[in-house]
Amino acid sequence: MATSTLPGTEVEISKVCLGCWQFGGTQDAPDATWGSMDQKAANDIVARAIDDGVTIFDTAEGYGNHQSEAVLAEALGSRRRSQGLQIASKFGRFSAQGPHKFTDVDIEQSLEASLRALKTDYIDLYQVHWPVNMLSAEITVKALERAKAQGKIRNYGVSNFGPQNLKDFVAAGGRPVTNQVPYNLLMRAVECDIIPACRENNVAILAYSPLQQGLLTGKFHKPEDVPEGRRRTRHFAGTSTSLSRHGQAGFEKLTFDSIAAVREYTAANLSCSMATASLSWIAGQSQVAACIVGARTPEQVSQNAKLATLTEEQLAKMSAMTDELKTAMGNNADMWAAESRMA
Repeated sequence: MATSTLPGTEVEISKVCLGCWQFGGTQDAPDATWGSMDQKAANDIVARAIDDGVTIFDTAEGYGNHQSEAVLAEALGSRRRSQGLQIASKFGRFSAQGPHKFTDVDIEQSLEASLRALKTDYIDLYQVHWPVNMLSAEITVKALERAKAQGKIRNYGVSNFGPQNLKDFVAAGGRPVTNQVPYNLLMRAVECDIIPACRENNVAILAYSPLQQGLLTGKFHKPEDVPEGRRRTRHFAGTSTSLSRHGQAGFEKLTFDSIAAVREYTAANLSCSMATASLSWIAGQSQVAACIVGARTPEQVSQNAKLATLTEEQLAKMSAMTDELKTAMGNNADMWAAESRMA
C-alpha cells in the first residue's frame, strides 16, 4: 500500500482510507444511503482493510449519532495501538431546524462523546464536518487548539470547506492539515478553487466518494440502474428521487457518457478494473493524501485497496474523458445542493 505524509507532521497514512459511514446504520435505524450493518460484518471489513495495508479509518459523530465510532472501536480492538493505526473523526450534525452551530462547549462535549464511543483517549485527526457547523472560525480554532494541547487530538482538519471558508479559518489562527472534500473523475469541481487554496495553505486533500458512490465501478449503465439513495447528487435530475434537494435538471447524459468512456479506456488500455483505475487516478493527483472508500463486504475492501501506478499520460487521458462534465457542473463542489455550502 502506498502512503503519504500529512503536511507539517510526521504522520504517515495509507493512500486508501476506509470510510466508516456504513457502520452508522442499525437494523432499527438504517442509514438512508448504506442501510444497516451488524458488528460482525464491520469486524470482517476492518480486519480485511488492515490485512490489505489500510492504516487510517474515517468516521464521524454524524454517522448514526456516534454509532459508527462505537462499531469501529469494537472492530479495531487493540490493533489500533499495537499496529499504529489512525482514526479520523468529525464533529457536526444537522436537525430538521438546520445545522447545529457549535460553541466551544459543544465541541468539547462532542469530542468527549467521540472519545467514549471510540474507547480511546485521543483521536489522530479531528475534523469540522461542515463549515456551517461552526458558530465562528475563531471559537472553533481555539477549541481545537485547546484539545490538541490537552492531547485529546493529535491533529485537526476540515471537511467540505471552500476557499473562503479555508481563508477565514486560517485567518483565525487555524492550522488544518487536511480538507475532506468530494473528488473523483465525475466530480472535479474542487480543482477550480478549492485545491489551489489548499495548496497555498499547505493543506492535503482527503477525497471522499472517490468512486462517486459506485458509479465509477462500471456496474451502472443508465440512471435507472442506480439505487435511489445514490441518486441525490447533481449528476441526476432533481426529480430522480424524493431524497434530492438540489432541484436541478442534472447531468445524466454527460455523466453516463463519461462513465462509458472511462470503462472503455480501462478495458482497452489498463490491466486493472475500472474501479482500480478510477481510484488510482485520484491517488495520482498531487494534493491528495488519501482517498476514502466505503465497503459493505471484505471483498469490496480488497478491490478498493488495489492501486495501479498510472503514467502522466494515462492520468491526462482519463481527465480529458470527463473535462466536458467538469465544465458543465461548474465550480460548485457540493454534490447535493443547488447553492454550495462551501462558498
